[in-house]
Amino acid sequence: MRVLIVDDEPLILNGLVKIIGEAAPLGTEVFRADNAFEALELMTECMPDVTVTDLHMPEKNGFELIEAARESGLCDRFIILTGYDEFEYVRRALRTGVMDYLLKPLGKDEIAALLERIEQELPSEADPEYSNHAKRILAYTKTHYMNDLSLDHLGELMSLHPKYISSLFKRVTGDTFVNYLNGFRIKEAQRLLRSHGRLSANAIGKKVGFEDKHYFTKVFKKYTGMTPGAYRDEGKLEYPASGEEACGAAGLELRDKRS
Repeated sequence: MRVLIVDDEPLILNGLVKIIGEAAPLGTEVFRADNAFEALELMTECMPDVTVTDLHMPEKNGFELIEAARESGLCDRFIILTGYDEFEYVRRALRTGVMDYLLKPLGKDEIAALLERIEQELPSEADPEYSNHAKRILAYTKTHYMNDLSLDHLGELMSLHPKYISSLFKRVTGDTFVNYLNGFRIKEAQRLLRSHGRLSANAIGKKVGFEDKHYFTKVFKKYTGMTPGAYRDEGKLEYPASGEEACGAAGLELRDKRS
């Protein structure tokens, strides 16, 4: 299990790392970040199974961190840790869907029981169904990547909890579900851009699962470093003209010289 701890106060962060490191199940990896931006960057590398975060941090608070992480598919389990015992915070935490709302100072027994419960929810390679689940989910994703896929949809289809599927994706592919799906879609879009010259970039985007052309361009550029149009133009330069096109070009050049 991977646990990320986020707190902007160094002394408290050090203490949390020590307490959680001692309380967590054997084999748990503990990562640390002192602000939300560092946490989001670290999430892309370590892909935590659960994030323990303070609420009151400069620039981006704990609730904003949770929202950003969920939107990017970087983490879906959160424990809020704060020194403020206020009903409004508790209510908002419940609405946000966090696993628990803990008050500082953190009790070792309390966090140990919570982390033990989380570990039991995670997919385990020792589970005889683990391999079958992974094969079914990956096969379905690769076959239906052009459809409107989500963890909730896969969970309902496979009769598995969306959080289980999210964790399984991370363990099997080393990536989040969203990144894996988008990466697969972009690879297919690249193939179509090179092989189907008559299809517009917008049509290709829809064909691989992106209904919004602006979002398709944004994601394509993120994965390839260029827009779909630029990628197609670059391909035209790399590949020589066909025999028919070459003859046509030669004829045109000859006519130009005679005129």
